[in-house]
Amino acid sequence: MSFTAPIILIAFGIGFLLHNLGIIGFTPWVLLWPGVLIWFGLNQLIQISRKRRGSQDSGEIVWWLFVVTLGVYLLLPKVGIAVPSIPWRVIWPLVLILFGVVQLVPSKRRIVRVHFEPGGEKHGMEFKKGFIGDYTRGPGSWVLEDMQLHQSVGSVNLDLTQAIVPDREVVLDISGYVGQASIYLPPGLPFKAECSLSLGDITVLDQNESGGNRYIKTQTADYDEATRKVNIRVHWRIGEISIRQIR
Repeated sequence: MSFTAPIILIAFGIGFLLHNLGIIGFTPWVLLWPGVLIWFGLNQLIQISRKRRGSQDSGEIVWWLFVVTLGVYLLLPKVGIAVPSIPWRVIWPLVLILFGVVQLVPSKRRIVRVHFEPGGEKHGMEFKKGFIGDYTRGPGSWVLEDMQLHQSVGSVNLDLTQAIVPDREVVLDISGYVGQASIYLPPGLPFKAECSLSLGDITVLDQNESGGNRYIKTQTADYDEATRKVNIRVHWRIGEISIRQIR
């Protein structure tokens, strides 16, 4: 009999009880996806230690130690413990260095395969695909066009507050695995948003969803009649999605 499911249920029950009694200021949902990273990393390290195969596992050990460290770094602010802020522009070069070190370590299996795909046009849209890093447009004046973005690990930041939006429906299709997507809209711009997330937080204006398998779909009242408008679709695996409109 596995004790994992009952332990998780008990832990969540205790967490919600403490929150409802006002003892803690956060719910278990905010701890879920950092906790998954920690649990998965530790589980892999335990399996490696049981194999006892020697130096050929050193690359995997480095990788899973990084995953555990990342989970702890993301978990501490959720429980009110301050940690130094490390922007993605620092994280992704460090991850590249780590991946390079892992590739140099002798190992029968490569747990990381680096693949780069050039951008271009795809189905009539501007198409960009990144493996690790940041994709940022704005602030400042720039022309908004139909766009499809995929960022495996990292962040997507689009500031539309000063963008030139054409008199039509512009489609933004954004996806990724681990990281965050942030979109800032100018006041009064009609928009439609459909956001889904496997683990993490979604915020669309004053709507917020936290936890697993989250989904928000909304649109402004004047969207259907508007000529100049933005259709936003964001689908992320683990991380944060934020869509805010400057008032």
